[in-house]
This record gives sequence, structure tokens and C-alpha cells, in this order.
Amino acid sequence: MRSPATWLAGILLTVVTVTFQDTLTGAVKAVLPLDRLPDRISPQGAVHVVEVKDVKVSGEYLVRGDRGGRFGKVLYSGQWRQKGDILDVGESEWMVTLEGRAAQQVRITDIVPELEGGKCSPPLGGSLVLSPAQGESKVIPLEVTIDSPLPRLTAQTEGAKAGAPYFTGSQARHITLKQNESEAFLLRAKTERGHCRWRYRIHYQVGGSTAEMVLERPGGKPFEVTGQLSDVGGYRSVYAPSFVCAANGHAPDTWITGTGAEYARALRRGKEGPCPGP
Repeated sequence: MRSPATWLAGILLTVVTVTFQDTLTGAVKAVLPLDRLPDRISPQGAVHVVEVKDVKVSGEYLVRGDRGGRFGKVLYSGQWRQKGDILDVGESEWMVTLEGRAAQQVRITDIVPELEGGKCSPPLGGSLVLSPAQGESKVIPLEVTIDSPLPRLTAQTEGAKAGAPYFTGSQARHITLKQNESEAFLLRAKTERGHCRWRYRIHYQVGGSTAEMVLERPGGKPFEVTGQLSDVGGYRSVYAPSFVCAANGHAPDTWITGTGAEYARALRRGKEGPCPGP
């Protein structure tokens, strides 16, 4: 039979051990948020979306709800992409940054676009904004033709077959994330004939388990792009920077506004925008 002193020593040891563990856990929590503790990370929480940012800076855009051509008044604000209901035409570009949260390495095995309703609808009309690029991007994106029968992400990388899937096939590659490590990549989606809304489903592996998550725009919105109307004469208005009509004597750093019909006639004359003249 144990002596009272032995029982007392055992009780004191237990109290000290529990107190030490509580103190240690509190110290770790003070350094790392609760959801960043490795032993509390589930496979579903192993990947964190740091940022989803619209980075398209040139090309074509659609203005929905441009009543009475009011949009033309905000072009000189320099913030026109944030004014009104603006939609990418032809292609969209989003920079996505993901971060690993698990103690073990996360391996992203696929990123699959999932269309709302399973398909795209006809292109949208409205007013068209032409914003041609004056430079060339050096970023190699992950690219998808979103209205293809089986949309898959591809990348034009050195040594890879043009148009080959990035995550599948004989040249399959993956994206890996260590704990607290982040990776940014460009997602570019193209369409010529449809109005498409979609989200991406990210498939990944961590610690012998598989999991998936949904990637969407800020605010829980789907990604979205529309093709150009087959008859550009159907646009209400067309806005273009004056440099596309420089040969016609327009001042630089101004905008030209025309109707869809005027833009159609300009295209037949080989012009880039709704340029007046013969």
C-alpha cells in the first residue's frame, strides 16, 4: 500500500503536468491561429485561398445596363473597369494565390472548371469597350477554352505539346504547397461563342488523403466571360481609345464613341475601332 506521501507526490506531479501542457498549448495558440495548428488541420482545410484578383488589363469588355450611353462619361475617370456592370469579352484573367496549411506537403492534382447549368448560353449584347494592349504580357498562364466540350486547363510551357492538359496526360504536372508556403498562378479562360459562368473545383492530396475545394470569385460569385456577338452591329455603343484611329487625326488619350453599326463599317474598312472616315 502506498504511503500518503507517495499519493501526494503523484497528485502534485499530475497537476504540474496538466498545467505545463495547458501553458504550452496557450503559447502555441498565441503564435499560430487555432486553424493553423498542424494537429487540427483536416484535409478539407489544408489549402487556403489567399487572393483571387482580376488582372485583365486589356482586350474587350462588355457594359451591361449602359442606358443612354451613360458609361461614356466615366471613361476618363481611370477607374472605368470598376464602374457599372463590366464583363470580360473573349477572355478573362484571374491571379489566384493558394497557401498550404497542413504540416505535410499538399499536392494539387487537378483544377477542373464546372459550368453553371453544365453549358454556356449565347453571347450577351450591350455596349462594347475596346482596350487594346500597348505592351506584351510575360506571364505564362494556365489556360482553358471554357466553352469546349470538355474544358481542361492547359499551359504553354517549354517542351510541352501545344494545348496538352496541364494536370493530366503523359506530361502531367502538379502544384505542391508546403506548410505556410504560397503559390500564385494565372487562370485564363477563353470563349468565342458563348456566355459562360463557372467555378473551379480544386482536387488535392495531403497525408495519404484526398480532398477537394471550390474556387470562386470574391463574394462567392462565379467566374464569367462572354464571347463577342457574331454581328458587332448588334452592340448599342462601342467605345475605343483614340490611338486606334490616329491616322484620322484624333487627339491622343481620348476616347471615341460610336454605334455598333459604325463599328461594323469600320471593321470592313480594316479599322480597329469605330473610326469615322472613308
